[in-house]
Amino acid sequence: MSKNISVVPAFDFTNMVSIAGSQVVTTSAKIAEYFGKKHKTVLRSIRNLKCSEDFTRRNFVPTDFIDKNGDIQPMYNMTKDGCMFLIMGFTGEAAAAIKECYINAFNWMAETLNRRQMMGEQAQHQYVIKDKVSKVKASMGSRLMNQRKKEIPLLKQELERVKALTTPDLFGGLLS
Repeated sequence: MSKNISVVPAFDFTNMVSIAGSQVVTTSAKIAEYFGKKHKTVLRSIRNLKCSEDFTRRNFVPTDFIDKNGDIQPMYNMTKDGCMFLIMGFTGEAAAAIKECYINAFNWMAETLNRRQMMGEQAQHQYVIKDKVSKVKASMGSRLMNQRKKEIPLLKQELERVKALTTPDLFGGLLS
């Protein structure tokens, strides 16, 4: 049985996930918006989930947001696991298609992070080799020491690039 993708509203799923600390998360407000539900209904669904306290603590973090009227309202940040636990309770063809697409968004983020980490590790190795070679040159004589002095600013620039690579701006740098 093939899914009719037309039941999934046009939506950029990468906007549903963001980084909070070191975790990929979404919010109860985004879930409510996407599923066309009232946010208070989603909040009640989260509070009524039949999962352990440990799972709830790890996957549903209470927070607040400011609504369109300027009022502070409760909200939850949810991990992928918490989100999927909640969405698994939603039914219908659209819900099934959305679950599949949402899983793809989290997988995209994980793949992007893994790719970025591998690139960062390779850049770190290359930087360490260049720095060691430059230091060895400096220990061999005054002419090579002068060359080392010229290389230091370039190595500092490269180190900054490596640091930027290992601390990705996932939504600013990679998507542009």
